[in-house]
Order: sequence, then C-alpha cells, then structure tokens
Amino acid sequence: MQKRVSETKAEDAKAAALRLLAARDRSTQELRIRLERRFAPAEVEKTIKYLQEIGYLDDLRFARIYVDYRNRNRPTGNYLLRMELSSKGIPDSHIEEVLNSPEEEYELALNLAAQRLGRLERADALERCAKVYRFLQRRGFPGAVARKVIRELLDRDPEKEYN
Repeated sequence: MQKRVSETKAEDAKAAALRLLAARDRSTQELRIRLERRFAPAEVEKTIKYLQEIGYLDDLRFARIYVDYRNRNRPTGNYLLRMELSSKGIPDSHIEEVLNSPEEEYELALNLAAQRLGRLERADALERCAKVYRFLQRRGFPGAVARKVIRELLDRDPEKEYN
C-alpha cells in the first residue's frame, strides 16, 4: 500500500508540473518553488529530472524565449535582462549565451528612445535628453549606449550640457 501512495503522489507531482508548464514555460527554479508548496522535495526532484529528460524543462530554451519576448514586447538592456534571468535561477553560462549583442542592444535602445521622444515634444532639448537618458537607464541600458542614442537622435552631447 505504501508503494502505491508514493506512486500516486509522484504522478500528482508530474501532473501539476505539466499543468504549470502548459500555462507558460518556466525555469527549473520557478517550477521547483511552485511544486515544493505541495509535494515533498524527493518527488519534486524526480519530477524535474523526468521533465528535463523528455525535454519539457530546459533552462537554456527558457532563457532564449524570455529574451526574445522581452525584445519584442518590453525592450530591456542586458544589465536588467541578466538580473531578471538570474532571479529566475538561470545559470550564468546560459545567461551569457542568450544576451543581446552590443549592436542589438543599441538598436533596441535607439527604437525605444525614438518612441519616447515622440511623447516629449513639449519639453526643451535638455529636459528631453535627461528624461530619455533616465528612461533608458531604468530599462537596463548602459550609460554609454544611452548617451550614444541621445547624441544620434538629438544631435547633441548631453554630457556637455549637464556639466
């Protein structure tokens, strides 16, 4: 009887994991945290190992999909992407593999800044520079990229105007 109960719990853990993965792709850490709320750690580890073996749970694939989604829907610099992926338990080696190249990061920042500038037509040039710079910084873009984008969009060097 004991064996049958543990098999049932293991099947319940697998079913719960599959329901969670059907809703959206998750990292191993995210899935582990969710499953540990209801199941014993041994059952959770067996379930995770099983899902990895059959290819339903893959942190590298998850990281690629996450970066692609962010690039399309809410562009973010590599700094912020690195923090977000790290908080989801993605290993550093996978993070480095999926981050945007410097050219892609610059293009994302340029498109984002151009959209933001359209909303700031009433502000004077210095205020627009400052607002766009702070916006790009909040989104995780490096200061050098933000300055280059502002220089290109506004044909001015914000550092000269600030100092």
